[in-house]
Amino acid sequence: MKINTGKLILLITSLMLFDTAVWAQPCQNPEPVWEDNFDGTELDLSKWEPMIGNGCSYGICGWGNNELQYYRAENASVANGLLTISANKERVGGQNYTSARLRTASLPNGGQWTNGRFEARIRIPDGEGMWPAFWMLPTDPDQGWPVSGEIDIMESTGQADEYVSGTIHYGPPYPNNLFTSNRLLSQPEPWSADFHIYGLEWEPYEMRWYVDDQLYARLNPGDIGDASYWTFEDHQYHFLLNLAVGGTLGGTVNDALLPQTMLVDYVRVYDRGQPSLVGDRIVDAGETTAYSVTGATGDNPDFSWNIPSGATLVSGSGTDRIVVSWESSGTVSVNVTDSCGSRDLNLPVYVAPKLIPEITLDDFETSGELTYTFFDGTFVQDAANPQPDGTNSSPTVAQYIRSSAAQYDVIIAATSAIQDAAPFLSGAKAFYMDLLTSAAPGTQILVQLEDSAVATAGNYPTGRHSKYAAYTGGEGGWQRLKFELDDRIDGGTADNAVDSLVILFAPDSYSGDTYYWDNFAIYGLGLPGGAQVTASDRACSGLHCNPGSSTGVGKLPQDRNN
Repeated sequence: MKINTGKLILLITSLMLFDTAVWAQPCQNPEPVWEDNFDGTELDLSKWEPMIGNGCSYGICGWGNNELQYYRAENASVANGLLTISANKERVGGQNYTSARLRTASLPNGGQWTNGRFEARIRIPDGEGMWPAFWMLPTDPDQGWPVSGEIDIMESTGQADEYVSGTIHYGPPYPNNLFTSNRLLSQPEPWSADFHIYGLEWEPYEMRWYVDDQLYARLNPGDIGDASYWTFEDHQYHFLLNLAVGGTLGGTVNDALLPQTMLVDYVRVYDRGQPSLVGDRIVDAGETTAYSVTGATGDNPDFSWNIPSGATLVSGSGTDRIVVSWESSGTVSVNVTDSCGSRDLNLPVYVAPKLIPEITLDDFETSGELTYTFFDGTFVQDAANPQPDGTNSSPTVAQYIRSSAAQYDVIIAATSAIQDAAPFLSGAKAFYMDLLTSAAPGTQILVQLEDSAVATAGNYPTGRHSKYAAYTGGEGGWQRLKFELDDRIDGGTADNAVDSLVILFAPDSYSGDTYYWDNFAIYGLGLPGGAQVTASDRACSGLHCNPGSSTGVGKLPQDRNN
């Protein structure tokens, strides 16, 4: 909820002031108050300042994140309507890589703002070790980072380009800094496959993050624990565009994939908000979900929806909210017409393929595909089923009593069942598990894939390929859980290197709950003969061939702070 309805100040270069009526009565088409469409043949140095070096001249060697690149002006070029930021393998200034970092602070035609709509159309890179970002910092912070705040409109990494995130940094100075972040997942294709519009609408005491026409996150002071840390309204913020190499978030660099590029079509600041869509972009076949229009609309709005042939409109025709039942992928679109004009909104929806059992990892009755090598808690592999029901009537299940002395209680098992982990990233394969527990609803369970020859107890995240999360429900009895991608952890761990599987019940806690689990299995597309899913198979499970929400608060290393 908003805790202040006072004046909205949109500070542009000429220091023009806009009242909250700009947001409350948006009966004009949104117009850019600042923009760069990169239409020329070189970077406009009246708008963008290239930052040079390894960060030491700014007082933050490694740019505060142990980054590996030397920033140069030459790595930012403009041609054919695009800004290209290139990351190259070349030794300059004692660093093994070069790239570019640009900012708009304190320039004749640059920009500094408090509140507004900020967006850029970007195609991010996909190489391991790349760390692209579109973000904002206070131009004249009155205290050390991040007391005066940092706003990340879009961040991603090449090794986990299935995700983009929006984040705010705040709180006490480093190393006691805090952050709150939300991510958006794209399947089967990652965000790097195409251009997308990454946006932020920032009103007094509320921020909202967008990808294309989808609103996926919002934050206000009540969401960060201590509202006094919300110092964003006290400062003017400028843009930064950069492509970091390596570092605390970028991870291990794959030199074979260099050079890499971050492509920017435009950057714009608008004087008002815009309508958008709220709803899931990834659903299961047979699932029913709601989609609604939110944001700035004028008087007497009319909503004309269009849904794809693989979906059924359940309710809501002509209103601002519809309910859709899904069978195959397609795009939900709506034309919003009101006293302000007309706008088309679109949200592509990926219907995950129907998966069938392919490999039983362990049913605790017959031989399985796991050899358990370590566990922190008490593990009984032949326990009697304490509550047989329609979901699980097996007489024998596993019992696991979590160790309350272990913050990250792990079960480690060797396996040769995962020859290729790539289909798990695209959603063409998934882990399933039957679970019975009295643990609180929403308790997280993780499955993590590792290369045991590399991963050790003290070198996280090295050797960890990816992790998948499921959450307990509120219903009693046995539950059938599907694990969904939670992170691509170490891009240096190849898809064919996984030989170890780690299960964590209630990670990052000291709970001692008891879990009964069974029928731990891999589901997939069920290709003949158990064949592995190929890249073409994964593409054909997506939007193009139509086959048959995370928040965290915690400490980060010293993020970008200049």
